[in-house]
Amino acid sequence: MTRLKGLQMKDYWNSQLGCLKGCSEYLGIEMSESWLYGGTGVAFILSMDEQGFGAGAPWFHGPMMNLCNNLGFTVNGVYGFKSDDDFTVKQQMAWENTKNAINHGYPCYGYNLAIPEYYVVYGYESNGYLFTGYGAENQDEGDAGRIFVTPPAIKERLSVYGDEGYVPLENDETNELLIALAAKRGYILKGNLRMVHNGGIREIISDKGDMIVLQNDGPALTSYQMLGTMHIGLLEMYWVEPGRRSDPRDVVKESLAFALEHSRGPRKWVQPPYKAGLDAYELWVRAVEGSSPNIFALSYAGQCWAECRRHAASFLEESAVRIGGEPAVHLQVAGAIYRDISAHLQVAADLLPFEGKSADHYMQPERLAKLAAHIRQAKMLEESGLECLKKIVAALSS
Repeated sequence: MTRLKGLQMKDYWNSQLGCLKGCSEYLGIEMSESWLYGGTGVAFILSMDEQGFGAGAPWFHGPMMNLCNNLGFTVNGVYGFKSDDDFTVKQQMAWENTKNAINHGYPCYGYNLAIPEYYVVYGYESNGYLFTGYGAENQDEGDAGRIFVTPPAIKERLSVYGDEGYVPLENDETNELLIALAAKRGYILKGNLRMVHNGGIREIISDKGDMIVLQNDGPALTSYQMLGTMHIGLLEMYWVEPGRRSDPRDVVKESLAFALEHSRGPRKWVQPPYKAGLDAYELWVRAVEGSSPNIFALSYAGQCWAECRRHAASFLEESAVRIGGEPAVHLQVAGAIYRDISAHLQVAADLLPFEGKSADHYMQPERLAKLAAHIRQAKMLEESGLECLKKIVAALSS
């Protein structure tokens, strides 16, 4: 068993950034959260499809990794899909790379080791990754949260499914125990229940009610042969090494240049059905005002994009202080605009919190109308903000 003591991820909605912050801190690389979000370009990204999905879309695989090189660390790893002809080879490569990195003291992180989020990998044993992150901390959320420590009686009943990833739950006695557990915190499991299982963590999802998460027993451990086999079949496993820091002018210029290019939706980064930038805002509004809004997608995206724009404002303000001179004037103006964008998106996020409740809980017309209005306001401001970003890049390029 090999472990990196003290390696933890940060609790961000954009969980890959939470992994990067935890990994960089483990390596002794200090920076503000906003410098990480802004320097990687993440703070200024917006992507969306017609349902409202978009947070976590695969724009980051190339550009974000390259921009990390400006911040004092490099990211390397394995990326692929279950449908790839060499998928098992990639699984083995990810496993060997991770073991080698950890043996050399380099932190790692990967996707969907438990639920479809990113997790920090702090060690390995036998044939599995040891990881930490959402639902893997062996600590429930108290009276309000939807994460539960699995009671022994439920654990015994669910253990009969072994490592099956997607399981319809059809045993009445098992379901009654789960319904009673959820009800202790006001969650209602009704209709058909199914279990999504990976890495010892179980999501219990009801098609006409709420959802809860059951924690693993002991350290979170996922076999390397399971990596990339769940959810959409995406395999990602990375390691992080210390590198050089770029001058703040270069950090800002390159991250904003990328943000501007991404906002135009180039096919190399934005694949159908996603759109980016102002076009993504339009899809967002349509998804909210449609006949059947996807509350799950919209609530999660809302939290992620509000977090991004909050850090966008702080990044621009920090950049003005670091750089000074003529660019600082444009940075301050842009910072004020993105502060207003952040305010609107935070109200939108608060109107549709991501808390595991059923869609019916949020389907009031007045709520959705307010949500759409704030997204429209954010879009109008974003158009001005993008023009300011162009002026900043021009000033830093002269």
